[in-house]
Amino acid sequence: MAYSAKGRTKDFPVFDCDSHIYEPPEVWDKYIPERHRELAKTHFYRDADRLVLVRNSRISFRSPNEWKYPAETWHPGLTKHEIGNTPPGTREWDEKIGRNASARDPHVRLKDMDASGIDQVMIFPSTFVYLPLVENAEAAHLCARAYNDWVYDYCGADRKRMYPAAVLPLQDVDRAIDELRRVAKRGFKSALVRPIIALDRYPTFPEFDPLWKEFEELGMVLGMHTFPSRGEPLSPGLEERMGADRKRLFADEDNVLVYSPGQFVANIMQAMGSKQAGDAAYGFIAEAMTWTGVVLMTGWLEKFPRLKVAILESNSSWLPLVLEKAEGYLDLYRHTNENIGDPKEVFYKNCFIAFEGDEEITFRLWDLYEDIGLWSSDMPHLDAADVWEAIDNMNKWKVPRQAQEKMLGGNARRLYGIEPELVVTQAPDEYTPVTMSRFAS
Repeated sequence: MAYSAKGRTKDFPVFDCDSHIYEPPEVWDKYIPERHRELAKTHFYRDADRLVLVRNSRISFRSPNEWKYPAETWHPGLTKHEIGNTPPGTREWDEKIGRNASARDPHVRLKDMDASGIDQVMIFPSTFVYLPLVENAEAAHLCARAYNDWVYDYCGADRKRMYPAAVLPLQDVDRAIDELRRVAKRGFKSALVRPIIALDRYPTFPEFDPLWKEFEELGMVLGMHTFPSRGEPLSPGLEERMGADRKRLFADEDNVLVYSPGQFVANIMQAMGSKQAGDAAYGFIAEAMTWTGVVLMTGWLEKFPRLKVAILESNSSWLPLVLEKAEGYLDLYRHTNENIGDPKEVFYKNCFIAFEGDEEITFRLWDLYEDIGLWSSDMPHLDAADVWEAIDNMNKWKVPRQAQEKMLGGNARRLYGIEPELVVTQAPDEYTPVTMSRFAS
């Protein structure tokens, strides 16, 4: 589909709260000191050009003739229908879709932002959302530092428009605190944590409390960012039903790597023979809903009254139901005498939540999100969309102009403490995507 936003205009700044890169091999080969490189790459490494992934000394491979390159697919003008109907590994895919170079090249990113109506953006990783699964704490720390240094340089192409989110080596709380302090000094506004059990620990467990207190002290935003989980069956019986050729995040694994509520839907669907992406469609939502329910019904957020949290890449339409259920059942069990605050008050005080441009329920209930909603494009992941679509859908459901300006940028800038930059007032007349070959050179 050709670029069709020509003629679109806006007069307020848009902040994209969730947009991704796809880590190139140079993160490891340039940003990790040579004396530590072998250790780091033995435990965690990805070559996105040759489709090689290493995790805890185990190696996975993919074929460029079968891989959909979901983390670097979308560019302005593409639709979900077009992506879904174009088979990967074909000449048609190469010519129509390809690998968006914005995942590597910040100057291409800026052009894509202009075409998408985006003035400013918070940049997130792709591969590094798997960092919590690395068992070696030193290797995780080396890789986290390398990624943070690389993404800092990436955003250096325009520091008023692009802002990096850090990753942390949660394998060791002291190392994570050290890295948080280091990136805060460099001007990072946020660091990411994934709401899963990894290495037998969940982010709300008390051993992590010193880290969240450090977030408070530094004024850093805690980004709770979800990601797909699938393949690890969690029971011998389910493993047998899924079969040896089940879809996995990593090859040749015979142990449970991660416990995510997102696994359940994907694994049941696989056991039924489905090829659909249940892990992406519902797994993200399941992770975020679970974390939100846990923190609201345990009083966890009250322990950190100055902590600011962004719930990311999980949609937002489910939020009213989770708040309602937490409130209702806390009332039913007041006799336990646990000192837990009102879920709605606590959430609206501490938390913000990301939404995407096609969430009709969120727009119909806009008043619930006016002060906490954060628009996200998710570009260049395959399910991304531009802000023009979000504006059209907001107008369709009569979201007031003031609320649109907050949800499409004002809330994010307030959360992160970032001054507005209005760069894109009109979509470009022409846009040509810059893509990369699916074959390694």
